[in-house]
Amino acid sequence: MRHRSLIWLLLGAWIGIWPLAAHADYLSSARNALKKGDLRTAQIDLRNAVRADPQNAEAHYYLGQVSFELGDPVAAEHEAAEAQNRGFDPHLAVRLLAQSLMAQGKFDDLLNRLKPGGKDANLDASILVFRGYAQIGLKQLDAAQASFAQAEQEAPNAIEPLLAEARLAASRGDMAGAEAKIDKAVSEQPKSAEALLAKSQLLRMKGDAAGALAVLDTLLADQPSIVQARLDRASLEIALNKTKEAGDDIDMVLKATPGNVQALYLQSVMKVQAGDFKGADAELERISAYIPRIPRGYFLVAVVKEHLGELEQADDAARRYLARAPNDLAAYKILARIQFIKHRPDQVIDTLTRISEAGKGDAETYDMLGRAYAVTGRATEAVAAFQKAQSMAPKDVGIQTRLASVRMGMGEPNAAMGDLEHTLELAPKLPQVGEALFFAALATGDMQKTADALAKVQAAEGDTDVVQNLDGLYKLAKLDLTGAHTAFAAIVQKYPDFLPAQVNLARVDAMQGQGPEAEKLLANILSKHPTAEPALTMLATDYTQTNRLPDAIKLLEAAHASDPTNEHLTANLAEFYVRAAQPQKSLDLLNAVKGGTQTSVPLLAAVASSELALGQKDKARDTYAELLKLDPQQLAARQQLISLYVDAGDFGSARNVAKAGIAAMPQNYQLLQDYVMIDLKATGVDAALATADNLYSQDRNFTLASALRGDVYLAANRPDDAITAYSDALQKAPITPLLTRLIAAQLRANRVDDARNTLLGWVGNHPDDVVALEQLAEVNIATSRLDDASKNLQAILAKKPHDAVALNNLAWIYGQQHDPRAMDLARQAYVLSPGAQTADTLGWILTSSGKAAVGVDLLRQASAQATNDPRVQYHYAVALNDTGNKKDAIKLLTAVVAVKANFTEKAQAQQLLDQLNKGS
Repeated sequence: MRHRSLIWLLLGAWIGIWPLAAHADYLSSARNALKKGDLRTAQIDLRNAVRADPQNAEAHYYLGQVSFELGDPVAAEHEAAEAQNRGFDPHLAVRLLAQSLMAQGKFDDLLNRLKPGGKDANLDASILVFRGYAQIGLKQLDAAQASFAQAEQEAPNAIEPLLAEARLAASRGDMAGAEAKIDKAVSEQPKSAEALLAKSQLLRMKGDAAGALAVLDTLLADQPSIVQARLDRASLEIALNKTKEAGDDIDMVLKATPGNVQALYLQSVMKVQAGDFKGADAELERISAYIPRIPRGYFLVAVVKEHLGELEQADDAARRYLARAPNDLAAYKILARIQFIKHRPDQVIDTLTRISEAGKGDAETYDMLGRAYAVTGRATEAVAAFQKAQSMAPKDVGIQTRLASVRMGMGEPNAAMGDLEHTLELAPKLPQVGEALFFAALATGDMQKTADALAKVQAAEGDTDVVQNLDGLYKLAKLDLTGAHTAFAAIVQKYPDFLPAQVNLARVDAMQGQGPEAEKLLANILSKHPTAEPALTMLATDYTQTNRLPDAIKLLEAAHASDPTNEHLTANLAEFYVRAAQPQKSLDLLNAVKGGTQTSVPLLAAVASSELALGQKDKARDTYAELLKLDPQQLAARQQLISLYVDAGDFGSARNVAKAGIAAMPQNYQLLQDYVMIDLKATGVDAALATADNLYSQDRNFTLASALRGDVYLAANRPDDAITAYSDALQKAPITPLLTRLIAAQLRANRVDDARNTLLGWVGNHPDDVVALEQLAEVNIATSRLDDASKNLQAILAKKPHDAVALNNLAWIYGQQHDPRAMDLARQAYVLSPGAQTADTLGWILTSSGKAAVGVDLLRQASAQATNDPRVQYHYAVALNDTGNKKDAIKLLTAVVAVKANFTEKAQAQQLLDQLNKGS
């Protein structure tokens, strides 16, 4: 019978035929150690036996066996040769020598050292079989086939050659040929455990788990002591979810051989299935020395370590497994999941692209790839990946929803609606699908499409709390604040635990000037759910903007007390302590974190911020360095560390930090720029220019780096030189980012006409360049060329019809020109992006057209969000006056005209203030 390389097959032979020797104490001790599965102790005893009697061939042989099982094929090779030279049974010694050479990949060495002698047919057959395996290792498959066939001729009744031929046939996909050879082996030796095991394994490969299990049942009924059969059966039982039967078989193996590696491995698999990852980890630790020799050992380690949050170990194990199984899709996916958890979507893309390019990915592969592309801003690739995933899993709601989300991010709400309407058909009762469809329709800015989408959701889901909330949002989008308030209030009364409606009701209250009511609603939510978002952020922001920082801190303290393990909440509270001039309190909070802060990027960032506030710059530098060890791609932290070194005059360390960042994030322009600016501060313009040239020369494929010279001149307040540098770079490489920098330099030098002419020339040659059109529109607005700006914005909207900024700017221009189209455009911009600027534009257009009763609510929102913009505050004051609130209007106008800076409507503000004061 062929040697079984795993320890659980060796133990029976060792215990059964252990020879009596002069040094029986050592051998007896080794035998006892083997019974316990303690190979290390057995190895020590066998070494002592060899030292005591160097001529003891048996001791050399068994020392070689133990060394082999302990993963030391080099020592095994040496001991096998020693046993062979001392006349030990050649069948056993040759087998061990061959296995040791195979384990080291010494295929040529095996072919040179092991050749048939022509004296012992069975030995020659065994040698020929091993020669065949070596030839397979050298990819000489035809030669291997010939060796196996010759071995069968030498020993026609031996099963070893037949099983070798079966394995070769199976590796070639010839299952019928493999089965024929195995059946012949079983026919030759019907009771052969090795042949029956091979039969079971082949049936399992063919997907016949029941047939494989039946073979093992028969074998164990006849030979219950065959350990490998019991282990194979346990493995099958695990796959078939027969956990009790598998556990019984594993227990029987461990009772006979307590340290059995495969049994412990299978036990860890069962614990993983039961969700006991700590238990599985403990079992794997017991057999850690054998993991490299278990086919899927590293894979299981990766799974366990991932679930335990030990990501570096999980990553290492997954890579080790892939090094030996480069075509295993499941391993690529687990590595990608680990990389996602580590916030390295760039690595996810690198990992999964290999699979997708080879055409071996499944729906999950392309779904993860799409998510990675989406996170890194590569929307076009994300859509392609999600579409591929969708084609493989057309009924997967999650994939379709993510595809729609990316399309929304690309400014393609109509396409997103198409995806979501199909998804709604698949999952009509899934609230998040209906919500996504509604918001996609809302993102088009088309109220009729939004109404149609709402009707579809209502028809699919019924009159639920979610659907009623969407109806309230629809009314809010139409600026029907009274109707929205009524809708949300009704939901709150009917569904008092439905938080979204409470939050939306608070929003409407704030827009209608009912600040105390809004705060009361949000506070009530947080009294029951201290960590509820967005209520927590909304109320904390409101307290902060109204100079009630202590109240905001109390909210965050309550949230942290409710969920002390939430890193985001802890870091946020620490930040508020620093803002409140309590950095030591922040540091005390962070130092009290259970398990420490050393494995958390957000917490380490908070620690560094606290240390800076305390003036502990040296400690802050060390903290940022630790943070970057965790995640080298934390750009903000790296720039902060560079700044600290520069402030300390340690330019060498600053350069090293920048270099490390460039190595971690090649072609990151910001880091290249930071590196150049270090030299500008350290040694002046000429040195910085030399560094800029050197960086560009290192990677001329990164064309944007040619802008570094211009950046140096601009930072040195030499805009004319910057213009020359950018112009030279743009002439050599006509790309938009270089154009953008040239325009900035021209405006900095007050060469506005040059900037406009540059843009006109560029747009003439590149009419589809939206970025250039946006810049040209801004320049035209700044120079009061409103008709020209209007044409630019119309061109942008022809390419990006749902661009909120372009819509808002065009609405503002139409408002200045008293064009009736202004209202609809402003409304669409606000619906798409309800922020301070869009609220101001729409609110002012409404107020200017005699609808101040509606406009005042929008301008109140804009005023609260843009407290430092006197133009916005002026608009709000006008709306207040127009709605009869003269007192508050005077108070606000007084503050506006006191602002030292000039703004376009300051004279009107003064005029209105004078008029109101005269009339009071």
